[in-house]
Amino acid sequence: MQAHLDKVRCKVRFSHSPGPKSWSLGLFWLLPLALCACSTTEEQVRRHIEVTAANDVHSERWGAAVDELAAIGRPAARQLLALLDPALYRGVDYREFRDEIENTRTAAAVVLGRIRHQAASASMHARITTAYRYNERIACLRGVGDLGFTEAAVKDLRTQLADADPVIRLLTAISLVKLGELVARDTITAAVVEGGDELAEMAIAELEGANYHGVPVLVDLLSRQEHRRERLGQALEKVREQLVRQLDADDPEVRRESAAALGEIADPMVVEALVGMLADPSNLVRFNAAAALVRLGDRRGTEFLFGALDDTDAVLRLNAIKSLVRLQQLSGQVEDRLLECLRSDSPRLRSGAAQILGRAEVASAVEDLLSTADDADPEVRCNVAIALGHIRAPSSRGTLEQLAGDADETVAYYAGWALEQL
Repeated sequence: MQAHLDKVRCKVRFSHSPGPKSWSLGLFWLLPLALCACSTTEEQVRRHIEVTAANDVHSERWGAAVDELAAIGRPAARQLLALLDPALYRGVDYREFRDEIENTRTAAAVVLGRIRHQAASASMHARITTAYRYNERIACLRGVGDLGFTEAAVKDLRTQLADADPVIRLLTAISLVKLGELVARDTITAAVVEGGDELAEMAIAELEGANYHGVPVLVDLLSRQEHRRERLGQALEKVREQLVRQLDADDPEVRRESAAALGEIADPMVVEALVGMLADPSNLVRFNAAAALVRLGDRRGTEFLFGALDDTDAVLRLNAIKSLVRLQQLSGQVEDRLLECLRSDSPRLRSGAAQILGRAEVASAVEDLLSTADDADPEVRCNVAIALGHIRAPSSRGTLEQLAGDADETVAYYAGWALEQL
């Protein structure tokens, strides 16, 4: 506290040179304010932590204290992070009752997950094992999924997929889905399809709360599952409404993910909202909105992507290629247009179409690619050779052997590479 006061004194400024009395008077009034300012947040956090310690997990008072801590946000993170450390509960911080530790540790994990304090991930994924109590494990499992991908977190989560408890397995799978790992989707599906009513409802509710991360699983379940169809539809509708709101989010990553997920939901009601995103300041948002529109069958998305494919800006062309490769892989909706582009007057379109058909491994495009192999533009010939190498059709061998002797060294090199792929 003395160091605090020293800092406060250093910051005091007056418009005149005070004598001893005026300095004392100024400091007299300033000290209470300084003491209040330096301790208010920490004291608030401590008080709320003590409330969580004294009340059972998920009780009304415990939940209210958790909400208050989440409202304080990042200023509370340091103290909350310390609660996850087993070494904390020794010495002056010793707690006699293990229940109190469970209550505070669970609260800390919930709040740190809510406020997305990524520095907590390392502490949290180490607390999901059977060495910790059930409530602590559950809170940490949910929190890890909210904090974002790390290899260590994914590794620790995967080990929990073999847990004997179906709830632990389910929450582990949900967290992995949030981290972009598809390995556990079957666990979620099994909970909805084969689990009892309670486990199925928990699975659907967790997907409903998983934002855009849960959309692919919800869409898949809704398309294949007659049982619980109404509940799944309600969950997907709630997520859809959230995604539309998030198109106005400040964070471009949230806008991008929301636009992409709306394309997966395939609801015509969101078309105009997505069209508005074609003018977004972020390249990635625009291209994901366009891809979503293509999946919804709206030509404005198609025209945007193919317009970018013929743009002089290499970055826009690259974004268009990435978007069209993914679209072709997911739905095959742009194949006909790509084949048309192989016959375009624009070498950029011919070259881009060859790249996309190859990277998407469209086997039905081999004949069209072979007919483009003698293109006057060496970049087009090069990309045709690469595409044939990706598709690996035996019928392309003769053409690739000819290209291996091409006058352009780059074309010849990649034709040789493609022959090795056969």
